[in-house]
Amino acid sequence: MTEVAAFVAWLGAAVIVLADSRRGLAAGLAVVALAAAAIAWSQGEEGGAIVLLAGGVLGSALRFTIGPDGWGLMQPGSTPRLLFTIVVALVALWVALAVTSGPSAGFRFTALTVLVLLGGRLLEAAEPAVMLTAIAGVALVLGIVSGDGIVSYTLAALVAAGVSAMPAPATKRPRGT
Repeated sequence: MTEVAAFVAWLGAAVIVLADSRRGLAAGLAVVALAAAAIAWSQGEEGGAIVLLAGGVLGSALRFTIGPDGWGLMQPGSTPRLLFTIVVALVALWVALAVTSGPSAGFRFTALTVLVLLGGRLLEAAEPAVMLTAIAGVALVLGIVSGDGIVSYTLAALVAAGVSAMPAPATKRPRGT
């Protein structure tokens, strides 16, 4: 189950990386929240999984209402971001399976891919809605990485929902020359 959740987490983070509008960002955040909850559930933290899922879904619903309209998937100029998602997945898979040892390769893959993808999106994004969504996704994954039990899950869910509730002022795009 952890391996499927790891793939779903990568997929959600990839959607956040490739989206520029509120519907795509909300969908990506919801998928990341679902995967984080599944990983927490597989680690025996049923209460934490419910809290993470609730915080992520609330954050996703708030992001669906705040930000630029539309899906905004694969806008012109997003080919480097697409390649970034694929390269990060391959490197994280190699690290999770070959470089590190022990069980829970799916957990390591999830943590590495989501943190690198959303961290990269934070550095590249110009829209506040995109940055806030990436921060919410990072908070969800850091909640499961910390391993402090229900406190860390609750804090992560609160941060994800709170950051998603922040208004995202539209940035003015420069007009042609």
